Amino acid sequence: MIADGGHSAAGLAVTLVMLAAVATLLAVMLFVLRRELSAAASRRRPSQASAGWAGIRARMRRAARPTLLLVPAREPGFSKVGGLPELPACVGWPTGDLGPRIFVAQIDLAAFQPHVQLDWLPSEGRLYAFFDEERNGCPDVVRILYALEPPGPPAEPPQPAPKKWRFEERRVGFMKFNSVPSPDWFEVDYATLGDQLDDEAWSTFEDCDLGEEIEHRIGGYPTEIQGGQMALECEYMRRGLTRDYNDDVPDAIRRAAREWRLLLQIDSDPALNMNWWDGGRLYVFVRAKDAARGDFSKTVTITQTH
Repeated sequence: MIADGGHSAAGLAVTLVMLAAVATLLAVMLFVLRRELSAAASRRRPSQASAGWAGIRARMRRAARPTLLLVPAREPGFSKVGGLPELPACVGWPTGDLGPRIFVAQIDLAAFQPHVQLDWLPSEGRLYAFFDEERNGCPDVVRILYALEPPGPPAEPPQPAPKKWRFEERRVGFMKFNSVPSPDWFEVDYATLGDQLDDEAWSTFEDCDLGEEIEHRIGGYPTEIQGGQMALECEYMRRGLTRDYNDDVPDAIRRAAREWRLLLQIDSDPALNMNWWDGGRLYVFVRAKDAARGDFSKTVTITQTH
């Protein structure tokens, strides 16, 4: 009886060891199977960052607008950057805080028609842009004059401008491109995109101008030096408010910000002796409804520099 009991106990122990081995093997096989299924699913499904960038890229494409680059004119006309303004006889030289403003550019709106119709701008008339360094940080650092009267001869300022603000002249024509907003326009958190924003990621916008060179432009979207959503900044500045980035943007301001259009972007341009501080840019915005009726008295200018 004792011997038979010993054999029974030994047999039970062997059985238990075998069952434990089988259980361990099954657990390992299940682990491996789960890992392989997970890897296969990951290969089929884009990463969160990749999917996020694809969605943003689609939004950028849908939001595309036409832009006109100001390029050296083949046949010189009225439009130019730098030089002296050709003001109508009835239009005086605008003054700034410490004296005459600095002339920046003049644009013939009728010259757009062969290239593109920006429906938020008048189809005729001329724009003149004047700058006042003392107003930097204020909405009216650039003042826009709009005139329907015939232009006059080049006008000298009431008093000479400092040498650094005497710009050489370049007559310009217009070259049309598509313009897409940067991810900043959608207030994207770049950290969620991982390493998706490489050169290949931007290749989908080969038919668009992305602001990689010195550029003066009308319409479209700004080529920002720094981050930020400029349309929102414009609405805050026009209301005399300072944005608190810790607070949500009120719906009323978001809705109103949709009205702002890039009227003029003026780049630093060494060939014209034009340097906005440290290679910066001027971005002049106007509400579409104001521009359509020829009212350029409420523009907002944002300045950025390196």
